[in-house]
Order: sequence, then structure tokens, then C-alpha cells
Amino acid sequence: MEKEKHVSPQTMIEAEMAKVIEYGNFELAHLFSEEGLLLAEAQQSGAIDRDSLIEVALHFQELRKTSNILDDVLKIKEVVMEGEKARKLVFRFFKAFDQLVVLALIIPPRKSYRKFTNNLVRLIQEVSE
Repeated sequence: MEKEKHVSPQTMIEAEMAKVIEYGNFELAHLFSEEGLLLAEAQQSGAIDRDSLIEVALHFQELRKTSNILDDVLKIKEVVMEGEKARKLVFRFFKAFDQLVVLALIIPPRKSYRKFTNNLVRLIQEVSE
């Protein structure tokens, strides 16, 4: 009888993140809980300071919660900031692990990211069940 190898959700998520980084469509991918705890990460060396990223992600998460108070007029799903040289900082908000989580991404200039982000979100939601 073959032994079934158990792979943790974090390992599965980080493997997918690393794959997209290897493709060149992400420079960094971090998944944070609603309290700002790091759940999974993958990045190229020296991409960005994690503490700064957590702080920005939590600010946007608060902004999202505040905007949702406006009778669901605007439910923020994603925030994209683009720098002068077309590098993007993306925050995707969604439910996983029985809470609102934040997927923070750095996207290199002239690279697509939505398909990879959607696939990663689906994987995270599947492994969180």
C-alpha cells in the first residue's frame, strides 16, 4: 500500500506563487490574514520589506471595511497602485480560511497578472476548505 503524502495548504499555495514568479508575472506574492499574519509567501530576492507591505495591506483592508459600510455601494475586491515605471502593487481581498484575507502582489512592468491572480485565489479558497 502506498503512503499518501500530506502537503500542507501553505506549501501548496507557496509552490503556486513560486511558479508564477518563475514565469516572470509576479515579483512577490504574500498572503495575509485579516490580523496581518503572514500565511504564505514567495518572492524574488529583495523584492520589498515585508513589514511595510503588511502595514499598507492592513490600511487598505480597513479602507475596504469602511467602504462596505456605505450600504454595499462599493465592495472593494482589488486595489492596484501603479508606479512611474509601470510596476504595480496589487491587493486582492477575498474570503479564505474563514476570514477576509489579503493577497499582496508586486507585478513587473508590462506583465499580465489577473489570470494568474484569479487562479491563485481559487487555489487558496480550495485548500482553505
